[in-house]
Amino acid sequence: MKYLLLAGLAFIVSSCAANDGPSFATMSELELLAYNRGLPPEKHVFCLQEADSSSFIRRRICRSYEDWITHNEQSAMTLDVLHTPPNATLPGSIR
Repeated sequence: MKYLLLAGLAFIVSSCAANDGPSFATMSELELLAYNRGLPPEKHVFCLQEADSSSFIRRRICRSYEDWITHNEQSAMTLDVLHTPPNATLPGSIR
């Protein structure tokens, strides 16, 4: 009885850990192509080698097309705010 309970608990823990989804950063280009094949274009995953602003180390960053668009829009709004002179109105993209 204890063995069945422990086996069931181990199965639940392992299945919860498996729900994170695939690790796109470790996929090869062929694996990404196979993953994207059945998806609509806005859900396709694209990977880039990028360095963070505080580091010279480049790492592979993977996002869906929708997530890249959102990321780029947020970055543009942040830059708009940073380049706004003091006591000026906010940029139109934030209103």
